[in-house]
Amino acid sequence: MSRYPSSEQLLDLFNWASPGMVITDAAGAVVMANKAATDLLADNAAVGSKVAGALGIDDYDALAKAGAPVENREATFSDPDFPSGYANIGFGEVDGKTYGFWALRPVTTHPTPSPAPGEGSSTAQAWIDRVDRPSDSYTPVGAEAVPFIQAYYDTCPVAIHLIEEDGTVAHANWKDIAIVGASGQPDTYVGHHIRRIYADQDVVEDFLGRWGEDAPIIDFRADFLNKGQRVPVVIFSTAKVENDKLKNTRCFVFPDSHPGRERDKVKALDLSF
Repeated sequence: MSRYPSSEQLLDLFNWASPGMVITDAAGAVVMANKAATDLLADNAAVGSKVAGALGIDDYDALAKAGAPVENREATFSDPDFPSGYANIGFGEVDGKTYGFWALRPVTTHPTPSPAPGEGSSTAQAWIDRVDRPSDSYTPVGAEAVPFIQAYYDTCPVAIHLIEEDGTVAHANWKDIAIVGASGQPDTYVGHHIRRIYADQDVVEDFLGRWGEDAPIIDFRADFLNKGQRVPVVIFSTAKVENDKLKNTRCFVFPDSHPGRERDKVKALDLSF
């Protein structure tokens, strides 16, 4: 099995992922940003912009010098509808040059899917509607970006996996493999069905139906399993569907910044529905 998803999958992952994805140079200036990042950051996602200052992260130079992965740093965004959230940052190299690899997740009022009647419009749904909306201001990256996206996949401290139509984990990055306790034996996870890593089977069964329908899962709190222990996570997942067939998912899983919060529910788990 290839170490990476295909170039086509990597480009789809970067361009249309639901979290913001940003790559900066050694000085912290933007090299490239995906559609979600341009929505969150507006002009601050432009090439050459110093994104750390725009996010309210004033110790970026020290973080870059240390070189260690950074998780769940509070961040401010330019988007008035989604003004706050979190940044995960990794540091690595492409062709011998150092880069920063950022994953940005907005905070929403409640997730999608959401089972509770009378909650009103979910801001998580509003977020993915924004990401999916065409924009003349965003030009998708092309083949020249593939080495950078591979480095992002290898470096950014956010779990990424791509699931196939039958629920098999086709590809998973280092963080995803680590979060489910499979770093020593990745093949006990990759190549197997995704349901084995979810603590609550009703949740994953609900998700399997949604992926096939191209229905997003945004800002959803769930528990993964790591050798039998629950791991609180926040899920941002969308799907690539062609001709009514799931090609692959774009699943981003963040360690939960608030692990003590109640886990989110789906209709299958809500008896009031």
